[in-house]
Amino acid sequence: MSEELGESGLRGASQRILLADDDPDSLEGMRSLLVAWGYEVETAEDGRAALDKVGVIHPSMVITDVRMPEMNGLELLEAVRRDEPDIPVIVLTAHGSSNTRRRAVEEGAFAYLPKPVDVARLKTPAATAIGQEGR
Repeated sequence: MSEELGESGLRGASQRILLADDDPDSLEGMRSLLVAWGYEVETAEDGRAALDKVGVIHPSMVITDVRMPEMNGLELLEAVRRDEPDIPVIVLTAHGSSNTRRRAVEEGAFAYLPKPVDVARLKTPAATAIGQEGR
């Protein structure tokens, strides 16, 4: 049993996720969830702040909301894919449309999920994205 917990903890603890969301409640809720899964989490309140952190912390994955000030999540996705193409990006939105989804996919989003986030629908792509990230 402890071996199973150890494996889970080691996997998550060595992986840093950058989480971008301008809603403080969503940001804290997601941060708490990801930390409970064993990940190290850095946060940013908007896309510009998130992009500034990408080059400094070199996260294993970025999870971003779409609607944010300064730089929206799709612009952040585009910049991360251009500057750090090996970092997977998961896009979340409460205001999705087929155009938003299509643009996210075209820009190379690893996953596109509606908010409120279904925990089960996030856990698998998050683990898979980090597994494929190769760091």
